[in-house]
Amino acid sequence: MAVKKSDETDATASADGSAVVPGAGGADITTVEAAPAGVTFADRAYTSRSLFLQAGDDLRELKVQAGRVTVQTDDAEAVAFLRRHADLQQLDG
Repeated sequence: MAVKKSDETDATASADGSAVVPGAGGADITTVEAAPAGVTFADRAYTSRSLFLQAGDDLRELKVQAGRVTVQTDDAEAVAFLRRHADLQQLDG
């Protein structure tokens, strides 16, 4: 059975991707920021593995799960690393 939405229960999305959710009685308002967009790559060789990116003296682990690995769009170093990888194909972004 469908529930009818009202001003009290419906979140209003703004142009920047955030949402305004009315609180009890409409007195309290909470703003929820949208998560940053991600870039997803398909792994044509493996369904599960770890890829390691050199980050200074440390290594960053990027996990392939179910044949996919996703990094945030603003992570230029990881996106460039994954684009150069022969077994990966970019799906979006």
